[in-house]
Amino acid sequence: MAHRPRSISPTLALVLEELELDRPKTVSLEKIAELAEAHGIRTPARILAHRLARKGWLLETQVPGVWEFAPADRAGPISDADPFLTLRALLTRDDLPVAIALGSALWLHNLADRFPYPHEVAVPSGLRVPRALRNEYRVVRHQANLGNQEVNGLPVHRTATVLVHLAHRPTDVTSWAGVLDLLPDLLATCEQDDILAELADRPHATRARFAYLFQSLAPDLIRDLNIAPAGKVWFGPRGPLRHHDARWNVADTLLPFSPRELGSRP
Repeated sequence: MAHRPRSISPTLALVLEELELDRPKTVSLEKIAELAEAHGIRTPARILAHRLARKGWLLETQVPGVWEFAPADRAGPISDADPFLTLRALLTRDDLPVAIALGSALWLHNLADRFPYPHEVAVPSGLRVPRALRNEYRVVRHQANLGNQEVNGLPVHRTATVLVHLAHRPTDVTSWAGVLDLLPDLLATCEQDDILAELADRPHATRARFAYLFQSLAPDLIRDLNIAPAGKVWFGPRGPLRHHDARWNVADTLLPFSPRELGSRP
C-alpha cells in the first residue's frame, strides 16, 4: 500500500508532536484541550480535533469525543484494527467498571488459542450499559471480588475471577466443550487465596457448582471448603438433565461430559 502523506500546520504540529511522543491508542477531546492549553493555542479543542481528523491523524470511533490516533509510522489514516478499540475509547472518556471476561480473558491470559466473537466483557449488575459497548461486545453481568489485571493496557478479569465466574453464572459460557478442556491449565494459574477471595460471600449455589466442577481437579480445596449439601442447584437452565451429582445435589443441563472425568482424562 502506498504511503499517503498527511500534511500538518505549525499549530497542529505542536499538538501532534505531543501525541507522537506519548503514542496513545485513543485521544479524547479533553486531552486535545489540555495539550492546546499547555502550548498556548487558543483554537477550540473541537476545531483542532476536526482538523486533525480531516488530515488523517485522528480516526473516528464509536464513542463521541474520542478518536483513534494514527501515528506517522502508519501508511496514512489506517486503523490498527484493535478489537478492543471501542472499549479503550469508552475507558478514555469514562471511568467505567468494565473488564474483559470469560473466553476473551482466557485468550488474553494465553490460556486459549482462540478468542470468542464477539469478545466478552463483564459489568456489574445494575450498570447501564453504554450502547457502544453493547454494539461491539457480548456483555455479561459479573462482579469480581478481586481487582482486575492490566493486560496490554486493558482491564482483564484475573484467572481466579474467571474460574469462579464459570461456577457463578455457567449460562454465561458460550462453549463449555472448549472451556472444560482448559480447566486444568486455568486452575494451575490460580493462587488458592485468590480463589477463596472470589468465592467469599458468594451464594451456596455458586459454591456447590464450583465443587461440582473441580471435584476431580482440586479435591483438597473442595474438601477444605466444607460445602454442606442443601437444596437442588441447577447447573444451567432448568430442563432435561445431562448429569446429576448427588453429593452436592447439582442438576447439570449444560456440560457435554461429567467434570468427574476431568481428573482421569489425558
